[in-house]
Amino acid sequence: MTVPDFSLKLLTGETKSFSETSGQKMTIIVFWSTWDRNSEKALTRLQKLYQKYRDQGLAVVAVNADGQSFTDSDTAKVKATVERLGITFPVFIDHDLTYFHDVGVIALPTTVIVDKDRTITYELSGYPLVGSEVMADYIVATVENKPQMAAVIKKGYQPNKQSLRLYNMGKNTLKSGRMADTAEMWFKKALEADPKFVLPHISLGKFYLERGEKALAVAQFKEALTKEPTHVIALCESALLLVSDGNYAEGQAMLTEALKTDEYYTPCYYYSGFAYGKQGKLDDAAKMFDEATKINPTDYNIFVYKGRMFEDIKNQSKAVEAYRKALEAILSIH
Repeated sequence: MTVPDFSLKLLTGETKSFSETSGQKMTIIVFWSTWDRNSEKALTRLQKLYQKYRDQGLAVVAVNADGQSFTDSDTAKVKATVERLGITFPVFIDHDLTYFHDVGVIALPTTVIVDKDRTITYELSGYPLVGSEVMADYIVATVENKPQMAAVIKKGYQPNKQSLRLYNMGKNTLKSGRMADTAEMWFKKALEADPKFVLPHISLGKFYLERGEKALAVAQFKEALTKEPTHVIALCESALLLVSDGNYAEGQAMLTEALKTDEYYTPCYYYSGFAYGKQGKLDDAAKMFDEATKINPTDYNIFVYKGRMFEDIKNQSKAVEAYRKALEAILSIH
């Protein structure tokens, strides 16, 4: 899969694109915020790698995602952080978080490694201790031309190119309201081209849920888990369906398992909050919603599920307040 091209402003005010800042071997794009300590850890580590390998084809660009709106004081805060950490690679400001949403970031920091064609070769949400070390090893191995080592530590199943192209066609048609129904065909074709590819099952599951075909959605998520039992998205979506049916114990257990797999996948937290709330465990629910907000405060679904929770327990005033915040977040995006 590829990341979109960008045209963003640097801290200096100059506008540049991916092609003007990319590296010959690889480009690391790190989405970060001034309020997150892990972002500072990521920036510091990447600065060291950049200093060592920038003359060997490595480029690093940072995209700040502090919020939907950006003031002069926000810019000053970003500049102060960059200067304090001694960052010398380009730092962009995503003023309205357009690029943040185009890439589909779900946590801060998020690090995406791409080749010169913007094809994603590695991705890390959050900055977990083990995951960050594995990623650093991958960067070093790739830049130093150690293909065997790089291949060993490369994450996840790699689908064949034909299947990936068909899957991307499905994703792109979903963005077009007039052609969205053809997405089902593309996802099915992607599975025909590579039956081991899990993401088309997940996309089909979400597609069927949007159409109200719950049984078909359940079948797709189950198929995804059969092929990859620890896939965090399949676990979370299956758990949410269980919770919605009142099967709280099994759903909660599945969400717990999902968080062990990926502690930075935001939906698991607000799904858990929703599940706890429906059981009347409001303190536990509040903790889960707070964790989701810490990881990605720009995700309006946090407020949507909080609103659904309050609506289910008949607290209409808090439900309205949560839905209002969700609407404000959505409007700020668009």
